[in-house]
Amino acid sequence: MEWQWRAYIYSTLACLYRQEPDREVLAAISEQQQLSCLFEDVSGLLPVAAELEADIAAHTLEIGAYQELLREDYNQLFVGPGPLLAPPWESVYRSKERLLFGEHTLAVRAFYQSYGLKAVKQQQEPEDHIALELEFAGWLCQQAANASSPEEASGFIEGHKEFLVRHLLEWIPAFNEAVRKGSRTVFYDRLPVLTQAWLDYEKEAVSSK
Repeated sequence: MEWQWRAYIYSTLACLYRQEPDREVLAAISEQQQLSCLFEDVSGLLPVAAELEADIAAHTLEIGAYQELLREDYNQLFVGPGPLLAPPWESVYRSKERLLFGEHTLAVRAFYQSYGLKAVKQQQEPEDHIALELEFAGWLCQQAANASSPEEASGFIEGHKEFLVRHLLEWIPAFNEAVRKGSRTVFYDRLPVLTQAWLDYEKEAVSSK
């Protein structure tokens, strides 16, 4: 159950960074309290999840205008046009040149390939996009949850730990700071706080085992 729960969390975070949330996603967060349910047992994360849910709920009567604000904020932060306020790729934060498709992108690609995976849009979207990395972390957790033996699960658990330490924890804190600095909505101010709190929890969990 523990690894299934982790998989859900990574999948949810990946979804929120892959594109701006549509009405279905916003409803799941605010009406079904999806984030609070996921993080209810993690100290420090529940209040942030509740803030996100409350912000969405406060805009229920003007959801169309709210979606447009989120779309504009998402594009300015992660897509463009124009200079991105928070580029969503690992290589930008870990190389002096801040270039895409560099050595860190290739390292992430190799990590995926070691498990027989590759990004669907490999030539259009660098594999070190935050949504893809979170998705992969969730996939490793899901495989650990589905494993037929402790030995099989152990391989995916160790892979998850290694990916967390070698990649996610190495750049997402700086990315989160950039998102908060550039965001113009409560949603994109709180989302990186939630992401960082989750990674802090994961870091502590890894170091204690």
